[in-house]
Amino acid sequence: MTGPVTYHELLFRPDHRSFTLRDEECDAAVGAYQALVQAYETGAATTGYEVYVTAAQDLIKVRARLEVWNRPGGSADGFDDVLTFGLTCPSGVLQIGDGSGTAVGGIDLPDGPGVYTVQMQYRGRGETRAALRRLDERLSETVATAWLALFTPCDGVGSI
Repeated sequence: MTGPVTYHELLFRPDHRSFTLRDEECDAAVGAYQALVQAYETGAATTGYEVYVTAAQDLIKVRARLEVWNRPGGSADGFDDVLTFGLTCPSGVLQIGDGSGTAVGGIDLPDGPGVYTVQMQYRGRGETRAALRRLDERLSETVATAWLALFTPCDGVGSI
């Protein structure tokens, strides 16, 4: 088979700019802090039982697409580097989503329980970060101007 066995998409604003992929029975979060720290530096990281993925922003929706293949795939056109992880799946049923309950679950893996290879790719992170920097600079100028206006005497009236 040359394509995915199945796929699922989630369009959402990830809580705390992150979401995870995990087996539905793996929620102990052992090693989660270290994985999250690494994910904020590299885009994604794993504990071996949960893959943590970070978004560049949380102002607009992010599309997360999970494709289940019966063999390792290559890289998708138009995407950035491939990050590869091992993911232990004791039940063989996956869930993808954030910590606030925005998730898709009940994703059956074709071979059931086991250790799977996860290849994660992304696109638009650099462009999104650059756009956010430009927006932040513009908002900073606006906020600074508004702040200064609050302390400018009006019609010769002195301060309180």
